[in-house]
Amino acid sequence: MRNRFMACLLLAALPGGVLMCQEAGIRFTAANELYRAGKYAEAVHAYREIVTNGYESPALYYNLGNACYKTGDYPAAILNYERAKRLSPADEDILHNLRLANLRIIDRIEPVPRLFFLEWWEDFIGSESASGWANIAIASLWAAAFLLAGYRISRGPLAQRVFLHTGAVAVVLSLFAFTAGGIRGEREDSGGSAILFTPSVSVKSAPDSQSTDIFVIHEGVKVELLDSVGEWRKIRLADGKIGWLESDDLKVI
Repeated sequence: MRNRFMACLLLAALPGGVLMCQEAGIRFTAANELYRAGKYAEAVHAYREIVTNGYESPALYYNLGNACYKTGDYPAAILNYERAKRLSPADEDILHNLRLANLRIIDRIEPVPRLFFLEWWEDFIGSESASGWANIAIASLWAAAFLLAGYRISRGPLAQRVFLHTGAVAVVLSLFAFTAGGIRGEREDSGGSAILFTPSVSVKSAPDSQSTDIFVIHEGVKVELLDSVGEWRKIRLADGKIGWLESDDLKVI
């Protein structure tokens, strides 16, 4: 359980925005009280109402995932933990509870082994949300500006070298963070992953109900979304298997 709730800065800038944020905060607190009282189904409903009204935060999705887990709805728990992870990728509580929820589903899909540097790069990109990388990039730019100004006004050669070299590092870090943030942002905006919500489904070889069944997966499995044709989505599992599912079977993270 968490009591932190994302500040509604954009809404607060609009007429009536502060009141809307206050109302969301009140609803969030009420949902937390339902959870503490063991009224998990009611808490799920209360948290989902907040999400439906357009609010999101790692704490909101995390608490909703906890409530879904308590009701035994493990696919919904995984979906909301994944949404919380999308906003706060390095949060240990979210990652821990996501692992627990994944132990409750039928399928155990082992990821395809990757070269160590690709694994490191993916973990690095995923260590911050797009907004987190943007904050790092902006802070690095300000640091670079400060350091380069120090270089201009300093007199001693040693101080100038320190300011110049440190400023150059800050510029490189900023460029690196902007790049990582751009990649992360594209992934967050693309709707690139989803959770299966059908108890058991046969994955098809083509976007056609009459096509060949190639393998079976069960609810709670996370899939990568590759393409879409009408009401069908092309998916890839963590182990590399590819096929087609109907969109209604999935909920996008």
